[in-house]
Amino acid sequence: MDWLPENDQNIERIIFEKTSSLLNSNIVVAKQNSNEIVECIKKNISNNSANQYFFNENYNFVLKENNFFYYEDKYGGLKIPKPNLNGQFQLENAATAIATLRILEDIKIKNQHIIDGVQKASNIARLEEIKSGKLKNLVKNNRLILDSSHNPGGAKVLNEYLQTLDCNKHVIIGMMANKNHEEYISYFKNISSLTTVDIPNQPNAISGKELKEKFKDIPNVVYKESIQKAIQSIKLKKNDLLLITGSLYLSGEFLNIN
Repeated sequence: MDWLPENDQNIERIIFEKTSSLLNSNIVVAKQNSNEIVECIKKNISNNSANQYFFNENYNFVLKENNFFYYEDKYGGLKIPKPNLNGQFQLENAATAIATLRILEDIKIKNQHIIDGVQKASNIARLEEIKSGKLKNLVKNNRLILDSSHNPGGAKVLNEYLQTLDCNKHVIIGMMANKNHEEYISYFKNISSLTTVDIPNQPNAISGKELKEKFKDIPNVVYKESIQKAIQSIKLKKNDLLLITGSLYLSGEFLNIN
């Protein structure tokens, strides 16, 4: 929204900016947060002569038992092992990637290519479970997850995943100054502790102290100046989860240290 005029910062204008210059070839539209957004996208590309493919209309998937999901489009159905990635949104992303590959018939992707690709897929700093490294050693046997979500949509899907976990959740967060901090944190429910941190060498980041003030209505919110000090300050119990989130820049800092 920083790029838009102050009197025109709304979802309709954002959709216009993102879709009005799309190429006249193929447009694949992933799952959106609401039907209103889908309809707004359709309106903006209605005069575009591209072939248009919408999630739930032209392609879809359903989750099956035994760690499989079933994908379907005009080319038929495909049973695929779930990717080794956390979160329902990862299946939605996989479905959109598959739809795109099958539409591009000239590259002759076979079903087995898709199955192999989904199984090998990785997504750095997106609900990524960290299993080794200097910072992982600080949490010992507790689960450590790194997630670079930084906007309300990202917070929503992150917390949909967190709600599926039966454990205490501790969150370390750092953010850039131009984000909607209050709306982002509003999706976090039933967390055991919240620690704000600084993001070093990023002049456009909000300070951890200022972020703590914005989150003062959250129980158990504290400030620590670094990721390391934040991790060391949290008294994790058996089966507790530690989450690092709020910014791509914070994720980069974490990965560099780890």
